[in-house]
Amino acid sequence: MFSAKVYMQVSCVQESTSTTIILQPQGLTGDLGQAFQQSLDEAMKNAPTVIVDLLWVESIEGDALHLLAQALLRSKAEGKDLTFLGLEHKAQVEIERRIQKAPKVEAKDSYSIFAPEFEAFLNRHRDSKASEALS
Repeated sequence: MFSAKVYMQVSCVQESTSTTIILQPQGLTGDLGQAFQQSLDEAMKNAPTVIVDLLWVESIEGDALHLLAQALLRSKAEGKDLTFLGLEHKAQVEIERRIQKAPKVEAKDSYSIFAPEFEAFLNRHRDSKASEALS
């Protein structure tokens, strides 16, 4: 279902009547980006909630920003929950800008796509791993 080359971990969490799929891509461009797009499409077809943990993605720009913004718009249109975790502030701002400029999306629409408390946890984890690597 999901390529091990692209994802460090993919989990399905079963709740009473819903399924959450968690994706952890290692990259969003090139072959990794294409594989991620396919896995994201499949996850959105098969689950009402998809979480994309971007902790292992080093940079998000250009086509990757477009891909994430389009995925959020699609999830909104399909009534699905899509959340990005581990996303740099600069990328968050750019994705929100792209969403606001998209046709048929009013500026008052709110997208709950970022979890600040979890972002702080991920930043601490990333810093801890970087410190361990330097030791």
